[in-house]
Amino acid sequence: MPDCSRRPRGIFWRPNIEEGLLDVKKALNLIVIKTDQQRFDTIRAHGYPYMITPNLDRLAGESVSFANAYCAGATCVASRAAFYTGMFAHNTGVFHFDPWTHIRTWLHDLKDHGYHIAEVGKVHHWPDDEARGREMMAYDERYTAENFPMMYDWDDYSNYLKAEGQQSPCEVIGELAKEGGPTGYYPFPLEEKYHVDNWVGRMSCRWLEDYRRDKPFFLHIGFVGPHDPFDPPQRFLDMYEGADIPAPVASGTEFEDKPPQHRRFMDGFRNDPDYDEHPSYGSNRVDFFNMTEEDFKEMRRHYFAKITMIDEQIGNIMDTLEARGLLENTVVVFTSDHGDNMGDHQLMYKWLMTEQTTRIPMMVRLPGAARGGAVDKKLFTQMDVGPTLLDFAGVTIPAYLDGRSNRARLETGDASGAPDTVYCQDNYQTMVRTETRRMIHYAGQPYGEYYDMDADPWELNNLWADPARQDEIQKLRMAYLEWREVSTYLGSIERCGRGPEDRRKWPAYFPNDPYFLQGWNSK
Repeated sequence: MPDCSRRPRGIFWRPNIEEGLLDVKKALNLIVIKTDQQRFDTIRAHGYPYMITPNLDRLAGESVSFANAYCAGATCVASRAAFYTGMFAHNTGVFHFDPWTHIRTWLHDLKDHGYHIAEVGKVHHWPDDEARGREMMAYDERYTAENFPMMYDWDDYSNYLKAEGQQSPCEVIGELAKEGGPTGYYPFPLEEKYHVDNWVGRMSCRWLEDYRRDKPFFLHIGFVGPHDPFDPPQRFLDMYEGADIPAPVASGTEFEDKPPQHRRFMDGFRNDPDYDEHPSYGSNRVDFFNMTEEDFKEMRRHYFAKITMIDEQIGNIMDTLEARGLLENTVVVFTSDHGDNMGDHQLMYKWLMTEQTTRIPMMVRLPGAARGGAVDKKLFTQMDVGPTLLDFAGVTIPAYLDGRSNRARLETGDASGAPDTVYCQDNYQTMVRTETRRMIHYAGQPYGEYYDMDADPWELNNLWADPARQDEIQKLRMAYLEWREVSTYLGSIERCGRGPEDRRKWPAYFPNDPYFLQGWNSK
């Protein structure tokens, strides 16, 4: 019996894979394009006319779009760790900025079956200094760019800036923030070619142009934007001059009606202790309480312009795929790790689990643009991306993964297997989202959040303390508990060092075997 009490460092297990399991001539290439901190309502083709996103619009016309997709973590590290390990935070311990480079990911399953694994841009491993290890995250190639370049020697974008004789742009912006006060938005202070997202786009195109290996590839393309600081080059900012920018939506009483973390969170950004010590981080300090409606609109203009800059790079990437003849045998996923409140709910940034933080853009382009333009309005969770891509690759889906394959849903449009509830975990919070309700559970706290999304889509009326809602809140809390128990039970397979096809079985006479609840086929 494995000793579950001794959790080893490093990759937990490596299965014995027979040679020749993968037909490299027929295998599909897989690409994940991920932005950072991009709201769901930032693509023109999805119904948001204030956006300038011609290339994402084109991608939407060639993809299946999920209109109600949700991330699994409300911060960068928690979300990305859940995405690539395929397990929720309660199964990995990665609830915030926690270490996760030692945990096996479903990229290892692709690699063990013959895929070449590469990454350009941001993945947000933690700790960063371990991220260069080639065994970590299964990468065969890495070209790294992380937030707030500190000019470390493991960050390729920082090395590019140093080679060009450039200062970290975040340091420049941080100094401007000290001079002009905290706002969080500035035009990019260097030449456009030095912007990190310009670099990520160029490096991605170059990688695709140069790839000649006789095996299929998985490529992660991680744009750092539109994460703060909101620093688009002036060319893109000019595109939104005079645009009808929507103002933030708030009741004005959020800090009285919602848990105290909301107010404390914004107080923390107004009084960021790193502001005077670390100019890189000072660039995202925001004095929310002294900003006017016009200030918020100007911040949003910078945020939208940064998305338009990334949109241009995505167009270059898609053009490169087309020029290489790769679009007929490549699955392309576009999504983001989480959203940004941008003043809605009297909040900035992420962390707290509003709809604007947890709901994200999600598109999947199938080979040959099959079912292009289709919109799936049922719930979708990012936890299903890994199992779906493994299915497209012909790789057995490990039983401990929290998600399930959506390949049939993508190929046929049959959404009958779509989940009726999705979850997001971060720090002490868990979001439980059904088609009509949203509950945020605060661990160990007497308060929480509960919303009727049909009647109140902007979450202006917190019903947590409403006597008439207590029965339905209790039912949703019990459903959350049952989900958590099943997930923890299955997740223990990986923690005990068992193989990908192992599973824990309940007695045969018991009708609710968690293996089948997760949608797996019996062996």
